[in-house]
Amino acid sequence: MIYRKAAEAFGGLLLPYIGVLLVVFSGILGTEYVARLAAERDRESVKLETQVELSELRAWLESEINSVLYLTRGLTAYVVARPDAPPAELALVAPYIVRGSEHIRNIGLAPDNIISFVYPFTGNETVLGLDYTKDETQWPAIQRAIEHGDMLVSGPLRLVQGGSGLIARSPIYVDEGKDSRYWGLVSTVIDMDSLLQAAGLNDNPRGIALRGTDGQGARGEQFFGPAGVFQNPHVLKQSVTFRHSQWEIAVVPDYSLQGHSGMRAKVLLYGLLLAIVALLLQLIRVFRRARHQATVDALTGLPNRRMLLERANQLIAQTRRNDSGFALCYVDLNGFKPVNDYYGHQAGDLVLQEIASRLRRALRAVDTVARTGGDEFVLLLPGIESPEHVDAVLQKLSAALRVPVPYGRQSIVVGASMGWALYPREADDLDALMALADSRMYEMKENLKVVARSAKVHTAVR
Repeated sequence: MIYRKAAEAFGGLLLPYIGVLLVVFSGILGTEYVARLAAERDRESVKLETQVELSELRAWLESEINSVLYLTRGLTAYVVARPDAPPAELALVAPYIVRGSEHIRNIGLAPDNIISFVYPFTGNETVLGLDYTKDETQWPAIQRAIEHGDMLVSGPLRLVQGGSGLIARSPIYVDEGKDSRYWGLVSTVIDMDSLLQAAGLNDNPRGIALRGTDGQGARGEQFFGPAGVFQNPHVLKQSVTFRHSQWEIAVVPDYSLQGHSGMRAKVLLYGLLLAIVALLLQLIRVFRRARHQATVDALTGLPNRRMLLERANQLIAQTRRNDSGFALCYVDLNGFKPVNDYYGHQAGDLVLQEIASRLRRALRAVDTVARTGGDEFVLLLPGIESPEHVDAVLQKLSAALRVPVPYGRQSIVVGASMGWALYPREADDLDALMALADSRMYEMKENLKVVARSAKVHTAVR
């Protein structure tokens, strides 16, 4: 019975709130999942936009550098056609070459690897007469170009005439067939600062990085941008390809610029979850109030007839499983109607509340005390299986009920008629059990009336 009452308390009080907690937990998981999806979508959007910007920059760099290299090829073709052209003639051709790109800093010719012509001359005078074979810095790259037999790009590197630049070196071979011979070198210097500024990288707000010195791609050193970009796990990289050379361009997406879809989703879904939880709590309160009104007597706080029947059926099922029994007892107050007539209904209510309290105190925690009518109470006494045991309980109750109920300066005395029945000893279903207990209660009530009339007659005779 204690287990049953605990189960009722759990089902009636805790279970709905556990359901609400499950809703809250599920709502939190769902909200965080949706918010994470929205945030990931924002991150993917930032990543895609960054990839597009990086692709545009890569394409621009390839276009600008390759355009200079094509111009260099044009000068190479001219020298192949006229290997003995004097400096004055070259000075007429060179401006057209340089005019083709704003990033060409200068072009030079080095017959037999010694610079003998440079354009523009002003500002580049110091390179005239430079013997590449004696320049430990540049000669290895020139050797690679000669061995390769085609144009190679070196740098970026510090220039003799100052500044930083890329140097496109193209070896020139004149005559054809068996008479082909190495003439020298055409070099075009690309102004690195001009190239980066035109690309919008002078301030480099996005943290763009470039690596691949001497066109070695991922194997080359980083020569531009903040350190550590290529080591970042979120880095985006693309290859910048020109002629036989390659760079890598990279950037780490700035996810702080992403949208706030995740936060908006959280605000919206948590607001919705809060509304749902508030509604559920309100429904639970309404349900509990309705259940309380439907199963509890409003005056005494005892279970009413509906709850009595539920508990009786549960007790029958339990006793069948345990092969035990219980007693059902009717308690009907005697002389209660005159209390209402003489003292008023307020006094009657007070008496009923006091009787209910005494019954609860006199019985065990596992017992059930229910009010099923105006002055009628029904008791369920699990574990009571013999008439002797029932009589002992009823005598205890009779003694408790005979104590006068104080009302103001008055004392109200009421008695009680009681009838009982044992399950399954005397009845094996609830209706029969209740009918037997009720008939015994009325039998006791009639006996008390007979005794009372006899007492009156005896008093009158005397």
